[in-house]
Amino acid sequence: MQNVLVTGLNGRLAPYLKQALEKQGIAVHGFNRQELDITNRAQQLGYVRGHHIDAIFHLATGPEEWLACLAGIAGEENIPMLFTSTESVFNPESTGPFTPEHPADAVNDYELYKISCEQAALAANPNTIIARLGWQMFDNFEQDNLLTHVRDMHAEKGYLAASTEWLPAVAFVEHSMQCLVTLAQQAKPGIYHVGGNEQGLSFYQLVQMINQKYQLNWDIRPGSDPQRDGRIIDSRVACGSIAEQLAI
Repeated sequence: MQNVLVTGLNGRLAPYLKQALEKQGIAVHGFNRQELDITNRAQQLGYVRGHHIDAIFHLATGPEEWLACLAGIAGEENIPMLFTSTESVFNPESTGPFTPEHPADAVNDYELYKISCEQAALAANPNTIIARLGWQMFDNFEQDNLLTHVRDMHAEKGYLAASTEWLPAVAFVEHSMQCLVTLAQQAKPGIYHVGGNEQGLSFYQLVQMINQKYQLNWDIRPGSDPQRDGRIIDSRVACGSIAEQLAI
């Protein structure tokens, strides 16, 4: 890969993907949606050809038709197409750990939208790579991520009740984005899970480690709700460990 298209560069995750790509000397291009009509296939195909795009990473939120259009263009141009989905495609009443073979059985609107996106991408281009991500942790308390979420939970009550029975799907964002680059470079088409909590940290253990690493002096109390293994695992994907990232 030398010139890639990344959608969603104004969002939370795509800028980290841009950094991971540029570290490898790969040029990153993004649509200016004020100038380019995402409903116009000819314009998008012209952009891909004009910028010599040799891979597409679709991280933006948008209609399934846009995703299908980009996937179809990638198929026509015979270049890698990667779409990021979510572990939320699994019903919260189900328990894991979830492998890519586990049926996507979510019932809420956003999760059903993500399932529909996966189906649209594969229908338009069977060679699409779908990477399901879990909860992402950044190394700062500024952007919307795991750290800001638990900080706000603690601030709301003055303490944080954290379940010892919930094993969340969580990964450090830099690790996840490097996995996306590797998948686009090396993976066969299909669905992949980008985990990070293979060691099985509970939410309680996770926030205890955050508390210690960032010297927060939080009041963290063990709880038992929810009771669920929400991890996503995939033996084909080597993602960095969240436990190692949080280790002192």
